[in-house]
Amino acid sequence: MIVGFSRWLGAGTLAIALLSGCQTGVDGRIRRGYALARHPSAGNKNRVEAMLLDPDRDVRTTALVIMGGIDAVRARAMALRSLDDSDGRVRAAAVELCAEGADSETILRLTARSIDDPVWHVRARSLEAIASSDDPAVRDACARGLSDPVRYVRRAALRAGIRRPGLLPVDQLSKLLASDTDWENRVEAAIALGASKESAAYAGLEAAMADPNEFVRATAARERRELEQAGIPR
Repeated sequence: MIVGFSRWLGAGTLAIALLSGCQTGVDGRIRRGYALARHPSAGNKNRVEAMLLDPDRDVRTTALVIMGGIDAVRARAMALRSLDDSDGRVRAAAVELCAEGADSETILRLTARSIDDPVWHVRARSLEAIASSDDPAVRDACARGLSDPVRYVRRAALRAGIRRPGLLPVDQLSKLLASDTDWENRVEAAIALGASKESAAYAGLEAAMADPNEFVRATAARERRELEQAGIPR
């Protein structure tokens, strides 16, 4: 009887230990963060912010996401600190929270990230975040993004140029349209050239009408036609 009780006690102790481990592991700490967010008192916000000190990147990223949903001002302050986090996933999450209403100092920090960050997700998101700024450094950063080694960063720069005609140099767009190994980027480059409404765009678009990809050819033809219809001189 005593032996049986001892075995039961040992099994119960092990179960409690395993349950405790689940609660204090990464998943447990993330679940606790979301539980705190359901009751966003000042104390619970402090506890969520303290998650930025967690050694696990997923917990730190979750802290930013959670705070973004319950206190935008505090989330932005946390994100500004997290732009210098050691992990790219955390920095990428921070970029999104810093973007809206960014002041000149934040724009400069994001511009630097768009050029120098070793993680391409951060570079791409930073380009998206700064694209609407009139800071001269932003124009240079977006132009540099066209030659980034990662196609997704180049695409982010291209899409910034589509949203803001004149942001990207026409000669660089034409060069990318002729040489980018990613056909989707060549399509985006053709659209950006058309959006520029510049006479210099004709040459790149006409050359692209011989592109090996049918979608690139069709887009280039359409954009050239729209330039003509808009009355843009050759």
